[in-house]
Amino acid sequence: TAIADNIKNNLRIIQEIPLAQSFRSTAPILRTVDYFFNRLPDFTNNDHKIFRADAPGLVELHSLKLSEEKTAVARREYIKSIADKIANLVANGMAPSDIMVLVQRRAPFAAPLVNELKRRAVSVAGSDRIILPEFPAIRDLLNLTRFCINPNDDYALACTLKSPLFRFSEDDLFKICLNRDSNILSRIKELYPNDYNKLQQILDWSTVLAPYSFFTKILNTNDNRGKIIVALGTQVIEPLEEFLTICLSYERTQSGMLKQWLKWFIEGGSEIKRELSSAEGVRITTVHGSKGLEAAAVFLIDTIRTPRDKPGKVIGISENGWLWSPRQNNSDKWGIAAERAMREQLAEYWRLLYVAMTRARDMLFIHGFCTTKNPPLDAWHTKLWEILQSMSDVEANDDVITIKQ
Repeated sequence: TAIADNIKNNLRIIQEIPLAQSFRSTAPILRTVDYFFNRLPDFTNNDHKIFRADAPGLVELHSLKLSEEKTAVARREYIKSIADKIANLVANGMAPSDIMVLVQRRAPFAAPLVNELKRRAVSVAGSDRIILPEFPAIRDLLNLTRFCINPNDDYALACTLKSPLFRFSEDDLFKICLNRDSNILSRIKELYPNDYNKLQQILDWSTVLAPYSFFTKILNTNDNRGKIIVALGTQVIEPLEEFLTICLSYERTQSGMLKQWLKWFIEGGSEIKRELSSAEGVRITTVHGSKGLEAAAVFLIDTIRTPRDKPGKVIGISENGWLWSPRQNNSDKWGIAAERAMREQLAEYWRLLYVAMTRARDMLFIHGFCTTKNPPLDAWHTKLWEILQSMSDVEANDDVITIKQ
């Protein structure tokens, strides 16, 4: 605004030229985008000029999957159905790298979908970010680290013993905890001397080796790396390599042994950002992270979450500075600021849907999963299902709304 005012004061003219022509998406996708966003309140949409007007295209909006049983079970079945659709596209000749899956946040859909696609032998570029502690193998190594830092941490020891490195059963754990007059390590020495010697060796390494050397030593001894892969599958190989890379980076740039490393890792060293623009395999990323990317086929699978689910603690700026959201606050100023902040979040929420839908070149598949029988009325999926029903030239039934050419 300040730049515009200065230009006008100097007798110059600003001419706004809307970038309305789309060279990316087919007609069904752009017609769907324009029809929907022209009917969305408070959203300014520029109707697209379609460059690929004669190219075949497809939009499918599938009905919402409601959780009628345990949420975890229903979510798993939902993810399997998405993986099946992607595998079917690949089986019919589409390259995995031409498929992109978009979510609002990585949890809880991204990691399970990667696993399901790998089970179907579909090449996966993975997620744009890897949260290493989400992988069981990394959690096992972190528990081993906590035990090395504090050998009296019985919980960390129990988790370590149940890991693929030792493969203790529940009965084994019960034996070392039953009728003991001494600590658990002494009971392990008495009942399982070979495992005790392994633990003692690891404890000795932890006092003299820096993190990368320590974990490399563990993984390369007694075929521990192979044991982890056999127990948890080949999908654990990449997280393990990324984990070692982080440890090596720490060892080269930071001082401190395992205790200092663990604090550093948990507080910010456990997340890996990856470049997916040229990756091979199905790409899985957040909508926010997809800006600038495109794919022949795009799947939107996280379409029910709204900003109202988790409003931010900082709700805006008052005359005296930032306003923070307490659990209960009935003041007029707080209410006004909270309402304004929510309007801004919802505006960004719809802009992100626009970004998501326009990432698709040829095909757009929209799905949704909800854990309640009454999904929010202002969610992406709910609004799309409501508005697209009345669009001309659609094929609609109870299961899917289809726009094609």
